[in-house]
Amino acid sequence: MRATFEQWVEAVFNHPVEKPEWYWSENFDSVWQRLGTSEPLTVNFLRQLFEKSEELKKYSLPQVGQGIWFLVGESSPAKPAHTLLNPSVPLSDRVSCVRGITKFFRDYVAPSAPGAFDIEADPFHIACYMWWDIFPTWGGSQAGEPELHQACLNVMQEILQLPCELCRLSALHGANHWRLNYENEVVSVIDAFLADTKDITPRIREYAFAARKGLCQ
Repeated sequence: MRATFEQWVEAVFNHPVEKPEWYWSENFDSVWQRLGTSEPLTVNFLRQLFEKSEELKKYSLPQVGQGIWFLVGESSPAKPAHTLLNPSVPLSDRVSCVRGITKFFRDYVAPSAPGAFDIEADPFHIACYMWWDIFPTWGGSQAGEPELHQACLNVMQEILQLPCELCRLSALHGANHWRLNYENEVVSVIDAFLADTKDITPRIREYAFAARKGLCQ
């Protein structure tokens, strides 16, 4: 039987935060396969999650952070976000899903992370900071179509406009990595951000200059 969106969200986020994470348990494969999701459905569920982040209100921020690592990360045993690179899923659906990431950062991340970012100790902040680092593509001919790449770059540019340190740090960290394949576009985006944005905090400005040169790890 195929899981509903609500059941899928619960399966991803409704777990205690512990080491090792819930998805490294011996019975993970059987539990996850019982959801009955396909790659097109996974893309659809990801898009719904990005656009309907109110579904996450029942979970703690550390739980959401753990879920981000599971959904987006390369080391995830399910690699749900890797469905965004699957050419058997319509490109328009995958691009629409990526575009929804802006709404997720605007409606959920920004309100959840007012003030200064803390990527040393806060698990939610760390997960959001690493979003584009662990994302399944940094561009390149073997990692998605040009239209998908442009959608990612556009989303990072849009997130930079949000008045939230954590959101801006995440986007700049992503731009730093995307500079490997889209140097001109990334430099242009960061230059425009620095020139046109008036409320940049000193450490975001410093990070932006480093990301512009691809110097961030």
